Amino acid sequence: MFNPGDLVEITHNCDIKYFWGRVGLVMQSMGQDITDHSRGNYYKLQLEGGLDHIFYQEELKLLSKAGKS
Repeated sequence: MFNPGDLVEITHNCDIKYFWGRVGLVMQSMGQDITDHSRGNYYKLQLEGGLDHIFYQEELKLLSKAGKS
């Protein structure tokens, strides 16, 4: 589980090259998908350079490998 203020570092070998090595700050937990609770919560991250992106919990764990920094 991630909390607002957590720092997340995305690995350099994740499957999505666009996100390689980026660092993001968890801005807010956006809750669960009302139709599918299996993916956990969704989180809004502010990535370096001011970019915002929403990840679901399992996706965020896989991209960062270790969870949170």
